[in-house]
Amino acid sequence: MSTQREIDQQLIRTIIFDATRHAANHRIFSIFDGQISMHGSLLKSLERTRCGGIILSTDGMVIEYNGTARSVLESIFDGIDFDKVDLADVGRSLIKKLLAGSQSRINVDNDEWVLIERSDKRPLIMHAFPTLVQNQEGPHTVLVLIDLDDTPQISPIALERIFKMTRAEAKLSVLLSSGITIAESAEVLGISVATARSQLASVFNKTRTNRQAELIKLLGRISLIP
Repeated sequence: MSTQREIDQQLIRTIIFDATRHAANHRIFSIFDGQISMHGSLLKSLERTRCGGIILSTDGMVIEYNGTARSVLESIFDGIDFDKVDLADVGRSLIKKLLAGSQSRINVDNDEWVLIERSDKRPLIMHAFPTLVQNQEGPHTVLVLIDLDDTPQISPIALERIFKMTRAEAKLSVLLSSGITIAESAEVLGISVATARSQLASVFNKTRTNRQAELIKLLGRISLIP
């Protein structure tokens, strides 16, 4: 049976893959100058998957960011009134403070992963990678912020419609996707473990999966559907 850490790691990989794969299908305007942003598509895709996205210039200044990035930073730096400051002005110093707390450094010219521990929450993941097109004054690095306490929620209605699950099977699937065991799920639902296992067998059949870890991987993809 997969541990919560393994589930979190799989979710991270799924989120990054899905956001990047869909980036080319969307475009948004730059929040600063109203011009079409070449990386706005990626920020929008990251927003849809509840990931923070920040675009940095060559000198480390914030060029663009999405709403989730702001929310993540607000939750960490609660002493800052983000309604009165511009992330474009303070973003660089905040990112440095985040990295200082993790005792890690990133090379903005490489693909880097940083784990930022938090005392009262699951870790924050920072993924940094260089942009495909670079120039002296334009975008240079993409920062992806993943708050493991803010994972996408699966819609039981979506499971019912996509896989023809019963309502009970969909509810069980949602609980299992949160990382709890089959026994704990049965207790929450007020059913016997035997009944829960019977429902899980039906879910395996309908989703063409064979193991709980495989099911959770699939459900992680489904949770990205808006």
